[in-house]
Amino acid sequence: MKKNKKKLDEALYKKALGYTAEEVSEEYAVIENELVLQKRKTNTKTYPPDLSALKLLLDELQEVEQNYYSKFSLDELEQEREKLKKLLEGENNEV
Repeated sequence: MKKNKKKLDEALYKKALGYTAEEVSEEYAVIENELVLQKRKTNTKTYPPDLSALKLLLDELQEVEQNYYSKFSLDELEQEREKLKKLLEGENNEV
């Protein structure tokens, strides 16, 4: 079951962000009762990001984040807030 969930998550992530795929088409001919490759054509196709998949992925990530922080006590949440605040202030000073 976890293997299927992982595959579904990977497919959703790929569709949400867009991807490129290589397509190969081959033409064969029968020569002396044998199939012989005549032509091979390779195309690269680009699939754009899908907004529905992106929204679903963001909703899922938000739910995971909410579950993560719901396990913290109020004191732990306050410490986390202070840590994040210091990180943000450090980034602003670097700019």
